[in-house]
Amino acid sequence: MAYAVQVMVVDKKTRKGLSGHRVKAYGGDEVKTNYAGMATVISTSSNITVYVNGFQVYSGSVSSAPNPIIYEKL
Repeated sequence: MAYAVQVMVVDKKTRKGLSGHRVKAYGGDEVKTNYAGMATVISTSSNITVYVNGFQVYSGSVSSAPNPIIYEKL
């Protein structure tokens, strides 16, 4: 079974979405955030580790993950 997890990258000050940031689930394909700062990663496991620009931003159960996972960029 495949699981989809949404990730949003935002500017820490303005809280606006940032486009073009690299998002990847461990073992999955890399995607980039869209104009609104959103990206969707797919996992075949019920546990997931998500990276933004190479930094781990979430590790745990897909069902416990916030929707979306929000990463604040300085």
